[in-house]
Amino acid sequence: MQNVIVGTSGHVDHGKTCLIKALTGIDTDRLKEEQKRGITIELGFANLPNEEGLHIGIIDVPGHEKFVKNILAVLIWFYWLSLWTRALCLRLWSILKF
Repeated sequence: MQNVIVGTSGHVDHGKTCLIKALTGIDTDRLKEEQKRGITIELGFANLPNEEGLHIGIIDVPGHEKFVKNILAVLIWFYWLSLWTRALCLRLWSILKF
């Protein structure tokens, strides 16, 4: 199974969360405050599996400027994940190399 991570990006009220809900059936606005205000405050997560064996993970990122720290958290997480994955692959390659 192949994994793909997709992150949303855009201004507040442009329908990122609604699109994710339409695609996956998962409402990524899980906090009461988010539902009350109708905007994403914290990162939201959803899965979009399919028959081809591709597993798609979606991260819903807040679009309001007051929540830039949450957007930065995603960027840092992606950067760390890419470094960790690269290091792991290089290590496994050196171990399995004939």
